[in-house]
Amino acid sequence: MNQEWPEKADDLLPLTRVDRQVLGDPHQALEREWLVTNGIGGFAGASLCGALTRRYHGLLVAALQPPLGRTVLLSKLDEQVNVSGRVYPLDVNEWRDGTSSLAGLAYLEKVDFRGTVPTFMYRLPGGTLHKTCWMEYGTNTTYIRYTYAASPENQALELQVKALANSRDYHEDTRGTPDRPFKITENAEVGQPAWTVEARPGAPRWQLFTLDRPVQWRETGSGWYWGFHYRQEKARGLMAAEDLYCLGTWVASMSPGQSITFAASTEPAETVLALYTGAFERELARQQALLGQAGLPQNGAELDGLATRLTLTADQFVVGRPDKANPGRLQPAYRTVIAGYPWFSDWGRDTMIALPGLTIVTRRYAEAATILRSFARYVSRGMLPNRFPDPDPSGSGENARPLEESDYNTVDATVWYFDAVQKYLDATGDDDLGRALYPVLADIISWHVKGTRFGIKVDPQDGLLASGVPGAQLTWMDVKIDDWVVTPRHGKPVEISALWYRACRVMQGLAGRYGPPGAADYYQGLAERVAANFEKTYWYAEGGYFYDCIDETGQPDPSLRPNQVIALSVAPELVRPELRAAALSAVRENLLTPYGLRTLNRQNPAYQPEYKGNRFARDSAYHQGTVWPWLLGPYALALLNSAQAGSDPRAALEELLTPFLKHINEACVGQISEVFGAEPPYPPGGCVAQAWSVSQLLEVWRWLRG
Repeated sequence: MNQEWPEKADDLLPLTRVDRQVLGDPHQALEREWLVTNGIGGFAGASLCGALTRRYHGLLVAALQPPLGRTVLLSKLDEQVNVSGRVYPLDVNEWRDGTSSLAGLAYLEKVDFRGTVPTFMYRLPGGTLHKTCWMEYGTNTTYIRYTYAASPENQALELQVKALANSRDYHEDTRGTPDRPFKITENAEVGQPAWTVEARPGAPRWQLFTLDRPVQWRETGSGWYWGFHYRQEKARGLMAAEDLYCLGTWVASMSPGQSITFAASTEPAETVLALYTGAFERELARQQALLGQAGLPQNGAELDGLATRLTLTADQFVVGRPDKANPGRLQPAYRTVIAGYPWFSDWGRDTMIALPGLTIVTRRYAEAATILRSFARYVSRGMLPNRFPDPDPSGSGENARPLEESDYNTVDATVWYFDAVQKYLDATGDDDLGRALYPVLADIISWHVKGTRFGIKVDPQDGLLASGVPGAQLTWMDVKIDDWVVTPRHGKPVEISALWYRACRVMQGLAGRYGPPGAADYYQGLAERVAANFEKTYWYAEGGYFYDCIDETGQPDPSLRPNQVIALSVAPELVRPELRAAALSAVRENLLTPYGLRTLNRQNPAYQPEYKGNRFARDSAYHQGTVWPWLLGPYALALLNSAQAGSDPRAALEELLTPFLKHINEACVGQISEVFGAEPPYPPGGCVAQAWSVSQLLEVWRWLRG
């Protein structure tokens, strides 16, 4: 694995290469993944060798109700090449019965990522075949382009492609039945070879196009292919087998220098054909423009190169909704953040934590403002939603619930909102947005003072923010297994009180500009009550760190957890410098790992060192030891806030970032995982692409560069 920089100075896109050292090892080729996205919640991805290893993998996972309603439509293309009468299979699959077809690995020479766009190069006797995958930004359209590179032999080849289709919610699995074939109909009216695909009456329709070269479709091979095995789902203790429907075989002759492109899309045919011209160049130019806008240094330094790649990675999480009256165009009035790929939707908490890194560090200020405005529309009873429901593809059914019913179960998303707003205003000085959001923010404070859902209310005795009711999980440590709330943290979690203080200070500043007379004094009073009680409430003198939570009865929880560094990052002035230093020392000695902070120290009886196994095993460990990289952001900021005059904390920040120079090429190339195991070798787990992991590393890099 290596990274190169283009020779042209005006081409900012990094080139990342995965070579035979990785691809020649079946385990690594099957375990590592690639991901491309479309800016509205849809995506494509698989293992590096092309095998499907997750139920979420596919070449077209369309967001039918952007950015949600994600539906697997085209699972994969299996190829074989005929050169001079000899057939070379390029596909790789694993099967339910324990067998596998790995022949294609023998020909996969390298995978190059230009920006986030992968190109797979297959070495054949007559030359090389390049396969490039990307998506049209703003539409549910995936392109797969095959290019036959010139060779000394100058031999022609015959490319045979089998299209394996699906039609299901991306959380589910397909079980084929012999009496239920997919319907594929050639569409002769669009002026290009195109086929309409429908799994069953009423199912989402989509189209498969062949472009650039004449291609012949044959029914050869059509029908159900039984028992694909998904190794990653087996590792997660979930159903690990699925049946896919082969739509037939597309056959084309290619001479060196020629290309054939398959396009899978839910968009109208005229939209796809109109957008195809220049589609690849347009996507590269779009990514290059993002790097130009970010203004990152192009000096060859490794950590600056990491920031460059993370800037492109960040783009995959910032999504919008399309304008229905103008297909193929995004509606600028609504933007949000996908919490993680391949299975998370947009969450209020994740969005507010991730927003500064994804959009402010990368100078995407207009999108930051739009996200902040968008979430303001969903404030209800002084709360941001925790999660936007993922509707079923038909737009009805039990999953299409109103937000009011169940998705405001968070105490921290709303107070993180104030932090995100202030960081945006600090970066931009956007007076218009500050004035527009002030009434919403004031209403939020009012609700928190008088009380809102889930027992969220300022305690009139000490001014700290209390929350929690039986059966609810309200902080970011939010696992609930059936009726068991693993880390309830009911009462007054340490970071929530600090974030509440931060919110009151933000409002104090905004009220001085936009509020009525006396408003600033009111918010100052709220903040000062927290300041008067925070240290004496949370300091655990015997342990030399801060209590994690004060429960409803007033009893402190002495568990050594990382939430105290969140408090020290957003409101360091709440405690004396010597206490900050002591707490950070305890965190560094007990929780810090190369990839983030443990969620619980090893000495605690509830400590879980491994994040693996079935849902119960994984969720039990999720916040009981498992390492989270996003916590490096608060930890780094707490270090900066506690640095003594004349000291230089940059070496410590470099040390936090350096391990990710390797990891960014390991799980999903170009991405940062959600979690890691708590003990060496700290295996990555959870989502292979997590918004706040990426965001917080970008923030650490920004602080490193000053």
